[in-house]
Amino acid sequence: MKILMLVNWKVLSCKETPNDKQPPDYRVEGEPYWFYRYFNQKDDVDIIDISSVSWLENFEREKLRFYVLQALKAIPKLHKYDLIVSHGMQSAVVVCLYRRFFKGKEKHIVFDIGSFNSAAESGGALKLMQFASRSIDGLIYHTSAQHAYYEKFFPWLVEKSQFVRFGTDGVFWKKETDSKEEIKGAAAVENSSVPYILCVGYIKRDWDTLYRAYAALAKQYELQRPGFMLPVLRMVGKAEYQPPEGERLSECAKLELIPYIPVRELMTQIQNAQFCVLPLESFLYSYGQMTLLQQMALGKAVIVAKVPSMLDYVQDGENACFYEAKNASDLCGKMEDFLKNPERRETIGSNAADYVKRVHNEKDMALQIEAFYDSVLKG
Repeated sequence: MKILMLVNWKVLSCKETPNDKQPPDYRVEGEPYWFYRYFNQKDDVDIIDISSVSWLENFEREKLRFYVLQALKAIPKLHKYDLIVSHGMQSAVVVCLYRRFFKGKEKHIVFDIGSFNSAAESGGALKLMQFASRSIDGLIYHTSAQHAYYEKFFPWLVEKSQFVRFGTDGVFWKKETDSKEEIKGAAAVENSSVPYILCVGYIKRDWDTLYRAYAALAKQYELQRPGFMLPVLRMVGKAEYQPPEGERLSECAKLELIPYIPVRELMTQIQNAQFCVLPLESFLYSYGQMTLLQQMALGKAVIVAKVPSMLDYVQDGENACFYEAKNASDLCGKMEDFLKNPERRETIGSNAADYVKRVHNEKDMALQIEAFYDSVLKG
């Protein structure tokens, strides 16, 4: 079948596989894109990303919160395809509105990452999404808790929707036997051999709860073990972070802030960490899953907030550890447990890598997606 996929990020077109990008971010000429390489049927897939002039990209992303130019590029071509696939409602809403009035023979499937409008339960944006969504032929979501939201606000989509576990690329995100390499450029740190705890994220991370938990941990160690230095708390992606007013770390602790780094350097940072923390707030949509699974795939023990998007992906105490969201005291206790029990975090990290390989791999995700595509096309 002929597929047109609209993605809400930039995709690099290239002649050979780049070393510094992961599969969703590039397409090699003549090769299947991203998870399509696992499909049994070799479909003809075209991609339209969000690339445009920088000011328009910023305006659409920050102000409109959906992509108009991308849709305008796609609409004249819709009739040439069997299937239109939008990854996120930001890339789907204009096409959905168009098809409410000019619906052709092509089918439209949406990967609903953000529960339409961040799971809003009232307001004009919800009404717009309800109106637009009636033209959707199929819906894929990665957080099972979203089903209850659809039942309440989008009941016409329940029978057209499918929960598919997100899967990470085990070929790309694999543990290297020797990851002790220097972090270069803007990501340089004073001493790469210093033990550290890692938090990765550029948006939607609960950095304040993590900071307070780490500060509380430092106070405990200052009293219990004078002169002991805690592993550094290293935040990658939030170089401009400002700790809560009035909060300061004791002398036995240190915070390091590192801006965006290339993906290969990020992998090294993850592998060399003692463990990772994924501090999230509770939202009824999919987020944080890619970061979690990448760290698990690299064999790293992760402490993660117990929020809806994580419930399908964590077996608490087995392949990762939950803490109560927004609870700095609980997170502090979990971090202390990991510091005092290195064997336990090694076991959890090993279990995590195995679990991702068996359950949350990209191939299984792709085959479920392919089966859903077929079911939508067959009506």
